Amino acid sequence: MRHLICLVLIILIGSGCVTASSVPVDENEVGLANTLPPINRTIATEPITLEVWLDLDFTRDNTLYDELAEEFEAAYPQVEVEIFSFVRESIPQRVKQEVLSDVPPDVVQGHVYAIAGQGLAEPLEDLWAAWETTNPDAVSQFLPAALDEVTWQGQRYGIPLDVYTIVLLYNREHFDQAGLPYPEGNYDLFSLRQAAATLTIPEENRFGFGLTTDPWYASAWMTSAGGDLLVGNANEGYTLTLDSTTNIEALRFMTHIVESGYAPRPTSRPRDYEDARAQFLEGEISMYFGEPQDIHLIQSTAPGFPLGVAQLPQTPARERAASVLGSSGLFIPRGARHQEVAFEFMKWAASDKYVVPMARRQGRFPAKVWLQTSAEFTKNLSLIPFFNQLKAARPYRLNLYPEAEEAFWDAIKTSFYDLAPPAEALQEAQTTGQQLMEEKTP
Repeated sequence: MRHLICLVLIILIGSGCVTASSVPVDENEVGLANTLPPINRTIATEPITLEVWLDLDFTRDNTLYDELAEEFEAAYPQVEVEIFSFVRESIPQRVKQEVLSDVPPDVVQGHVYAIAGQGLAEPLEDLWAAWETTNPDAVSQFLPAALDEVTWQGQRYGIPLDVYTIVLLYNREHFDQAGLPYPEGNYDLFSLRQAAATLTIPEENRFGFGLTTDPWYASAWMTSAGGDLLVGNANEGYTLTLDSTTNIEALRFMTHIVESGYAPRPTSRPRDYEDARAQFLEGEISMYFGEPQDIHLIQSTAPGFPLGVAQLPQTPARERAASVLGSSGLFIPRGARHQEVAFEFMKWAASDKYVVPMARRQGRFPAKVWLQTSAEFTKNLSLIPFFNQLKAARPYRLNLYPEAEEAFWDAIKTSFYDLAPPAEALQEAQTTGQQLMEEKTP
């Protein structure tokens, strides 16, 4: 059967549904198959159709999850796996709709912490406990920060899959031509702005920097300056802090880069962070904040590109400075009917058998403790800033409250398009977001 089913949603960009057609690479890793969990003989033998929802960015032009489905079906002949792929940003709302309609899928990929906090995921402590009886390393194999991202109020609601953060990508050739030092060592925001000015060449339609309105990316500017969008915790509750002085100054810095002509004005469309990457590859911008999968994409599709990678510029926040942490995991939506077999599938997907090729083929790096010491990945020197930045990356929590996150996004767009100054825009977002949070507290 054909496992991968692409569904086009309103925010899907490009041509929409893409059938995975890439030829699997030679994994060249003896023993990866031995990382699979043992067959669970307690799984019921009656026929089961397992509905799995994955991030389209993980399945587009990639056969890995078809391979996983086929091998899982071979181990569990009574199970038929159907994989559906959606644009990442659309998944939480779709899950909510299906849970409320009492027809949830069996396994979903997403930010588990936020989904669990909204009451849309099943607690999995019993299944985790059973796993630990058969595998003493069930918990210790994962990065603690990634485990935190699948844990809500002390209970685990999912299994970590990948981990990522924001780093600075730059064009070494542009820096060389301008006689500028690379953005390393004690590089700070003042140096960044000066470099953006120098690298901007209007007559060549080239800008020094590229920006996005995406809330997760924008939050990296705030956290690197020592700011927070939310303060608190799952047990005691969260307080919105969008209009803090630090956040206002960070957004003002971003908009100033655009107003000064050092960066093109972001389009504000969904996923406009992809625009910066495309402009970077075309030589139209010299720097942007990107993710590790950007590094992989550039190195695999444009191996001759003069790519440089650095940690985020230093700010006066010092030890409070951090990038933003991202991590997706697999969870079981509330009310799903095949929870035991769903958890087995999740264990398979998170095994080294599949997450190692996930890193090799896609640049989606596993949330495993061996990641930052793996000789295979650390020999790629462009990834070292990513590994180092992971040590100073703060979890993103604003998507716990989708309406407040949207208010924050609106404030960013309002500021970039000169509809209101950053202070006014963030104060409006704070008022709107706080009211919505009080109405819909997880």
